[in-house]
Amino acid sequence: MDYRSLRLMGDLGQIMFFDYHLKDVESVAKMMKHSNCVINLIGRQYETRNFSFDDAHCEGARVIAQAAREAGVKRLIHVSALNASEESPSKFLQSKARGEMAVRQEFPEATILRPGTFFGHEDHFLNYYAYLGRFPMGIPLIDGGMNTTKMPVYVADVAQAVVNAVTNDQSIGQTFQLTGPEEYYLLDILDYIYRLMRKDLRYYTMPRPIYNMVAWGMEQSIFNPRLTRDMLLREFLSDQVTQGLPGLADLGVEPSALETIAISVLRRHRDVFFFDDAMDSDAPCRTTSSYAAQ
Repeated sequence: MDYRSLRLMGDLGQIMFFDYHLKDVESVAKMMKHSNCVINLIGRQYETRNFSFDDAHCEGARVIAQAAREAGVKRLIHVSALNASEESPSKFLQSKARGEMAVRQEFPEATILRPGTFFGHEDHFLNYYAYLGRFPMGIPLIDGGMNTTKMPVYVADVAQAVVNAVTNDQSIGQTFQLTGPEEYYLLDILDYIYRLMRKDLRYYTMPRPIYNMVAWGMEQSIFNPRLTRDMLLREFLSDQVTQGLPGLADLGVEPSALETIAISVLRRHRDVFFFDDAMDSDAPCRTTSSYAAQ
């Protein structure tokens, strides 16, 4: 019911919905019985009583890959995450790395995509920091946001990369890392967000141990937690690329710069007096390379 509006994206019968459960192997196999391509986008930002990170990202990915192989699926696109590593301090990223290995074991020809930090309409990046500015004291940052770098990628570019990978035989068995064209310090991104919103950026530095205690308290919520310790760790974990891995350009996608998309995402956060302001006077978001050039 949550996704029935997506039916409008296709003609009658083109978009179908099936009930399945990752722990019910038969339901997963039944779902892809007549498919020639499967795209795994399943993931959780936090653990629940029913699903740990490994359940969703590793064992769930293994079930999907195995079912796809047994059903004779030709192409499997598995969406993982940038920074996925068993050596990561994040349980989320550890499970993503184990998920990649599980997919490779069950379906060696799978294409694995590792997208970085997403931005776009209704995202949990630009909009997230726009809403955090409503806090009375401003936005809490670890190390003032200057020890964290991000290479945000436009969600539509990642979607196009998925589509292109389906028909690109060169992508079979390959792993791609999908990032934006520029790298920024987190504080510079926040500065740019609030300049676009025509509002003053208010922030303060919070020690990591105290912020961790806050995140632990929010984890205890009986509802979906807005913040967990693992989410906090990932928020202030820099995006790292692996040398030698192909990227968006290798899938025929030119990555969109943050500056070309951000206004369409953030304009709705402006006060009515500034809603129609032109963008000509806004300096672009400062990149990490601009510091090195000084």
